[in-house]
Amino acid sequence: MNRHHNYLLIFCLLISIITFLSLPVHAKNNPVVRPKIGIALGGGGARGAAHIGVLKVFERENIPVDYLVGTSAGALIASLYAGGVGLDELEYQVLSGAIEKVYKIDFSLFRAAFVYMNRTCRTILRRPFYAGLYNDRRLQHFVDNLISKDDGKIKIFIPLHIIALDLISGLPVVIKSGDVGLAVQASAAIPSLHQPIPINDQLLIDGGVVQNIPVEEARKMGADIVIAIDVDAKPEEAKSENFRSFEGVITRVINLGLLAQSELVLEKADIVISPDLNGVGILDLDTQSLIKAIKAGEDEAIKMIPKIKKKIEQKTSTLNIAEY
Repeated sequence: MNRHHNYLLIFCLLISIITFLSLPVHAKNNPVVRPKIGIALGGGGARGAAHIGVLKVFERENIPVDYLVGTSAGALIASLYAGGVGLDELEYQVLSGAIEKVYKIDFSLFRAAFVYMNRTCRTILRRPFYAGLYNDRRLQHFVDNLISKDDGKIKIFIPLHIIALDLISGLPVVIKSGDVGLAVQASAAIPSLHQPIPINDQLLIDGGVVQNIPVEEARKMGADIVIAIDVDAKPEEAKSENFRSFEGVITRVINLGLLAQSELVLEKADIVISPDLNGVGILDLDTQSLIKAIKAGEDEAIKMIPKIKKKIEQKTSTLNIAEY
């Protein structure tokens, strides 16, 4: 009887050992797999200041940022943040007028005359001239100076991709390396206002023409969850007097072009943050408008935090079940 009892105990012990060894790996020692989060920062001129407000909320709520991809104004904010510029410093640079100085658009007759003289001189010297009111590299130098370390080197702390459009091929270009400031200068080169930026064999302008909210690129970078920050102006009827200036016409044309392409793109994002930027135009670089844009980004991000955390929780469960 005792012998049978011992056999039974040994059998039960073996079953317990086999059961323990067959438990999921995560239950023993592996850490929980966290979904990678990619942020797609859309273009929109001064309205892009809203990106700062969104990122401020993400930091407070410990929402991780694993990938950054931006177009135009989104490329500017993404590059500075990825390059280690703190949000307080970034907000200061925006509100102090520093960015306005490097991106200000002057519609004066003097500027038009200067462009003509510049074209004439470059023709005499047999150097290429490309159409646009501005041909300086102030934005490039501004970005590179801010993200340069004490040794003069530039280090990117968050994987960063920047979107531009190549006029020669007519195709969007994803800039993944090289001079960060130059990439931002290209991505934010509004057609006819800023001269195209030659990089290698390409001639680059504002990426918003073809890919204003680069959701798909964030996914290609490896993001499990893509959060799109949409700073496009919403469609509304305008007054005829708004179009008595060159600035009014081009602002309207840009806004309508961005809207036409963004609707389909946003459907591919997991989360869309669309701040209420009514009254803030793409060229409204005054302090009051920029403060309003930052606050709008912050307010909308706060509203979306529960949805973002729920999406992260759901994706975490899915990823870890797949690991079993």
